[in-house]
Amino acid sequence: MKKTILFVTVIAAICLTCCTQFNLSRTIEVTIPSHPWEEASGRRLWYTLRWTDGNCVRSVHVGQDQRTVEISALAGNTVVIAAYPLGDLNPFGAVLTPVDRNGLVQLNQNDGVVAALLLDIDVEISKRLNYGLIRERMLEITDDFRLIEHVSLLRDIQNGELSDSSFSLSQVHEIGPFALPNGVWESEYSRDPAIISSDSFSCPVKLPDGVFRFLNAETLMELVLIVDENGDRYSYLRRSPL
Repeated sequence: MKKTILFVTVIAAICLTCCTQFNLSRTIEVTIPSHPWEEASGRRLWYTLRWTDGNCVRSVHVGQDQRTVEISALAGNTVVIAAYPLGDLNPFGAVLTPVDRNGLVQLNQNDGVVAALLLDIDVEISKRLNYGLIRERMLEITDDFRLIEHVSLLRDIQNGELSDSSFSLSQVHEIGPFALPNGVWESEYSRDPAIISSDSFSCPVKLPDGVFRFLNAETLMELVLIVDENGDRYSYLRRSPL
């Protein structure tokens, strides 16, 4: 049986109409937590902060010494927020619906997975999402939103209705061992262990499909690891912009 959990409640829809008519804005104080690479390297990261505001997606640079940012968005809409470390790493994020009255938001990596997806679709769709119900359904399946199969979820969101089949788990793949300079390579995700490499070969890691990055804090080299849905991988090293 299909469950329509895509759009906000009738009350929120009324709020949307009223707030749009009077062009009211809500102020949101966004806090970005410490990144795993900051703890590993002792250096601060800068961020690119993106968020939806009515029919627009806005962006602002967040400096290394700044961790709290005040943003404004049209009231009555769902607001998608994502803070990308160094401009392109996997983001911290949050999604606020009109019924979320608290204007203080602590971003996190779990919601950042979904926020990054929602920022890539039509704002007309994302601004009406009842993310609270979507989040509850995902948490019934896993506490790691990277493991939610994104193609089906995003397709059904854009089609306007979600069902039980919209929420399924991606396969987790064992990656490695593979050739890598010796050292400790810290994951950009706090939930993932570091890759330890010795004698030029790394220990294996378990990851879903996606793009993952690991930092060697001593050399400031960055491992970029791309895993496809079949578990095939592509990797390369680059100098970190830290």
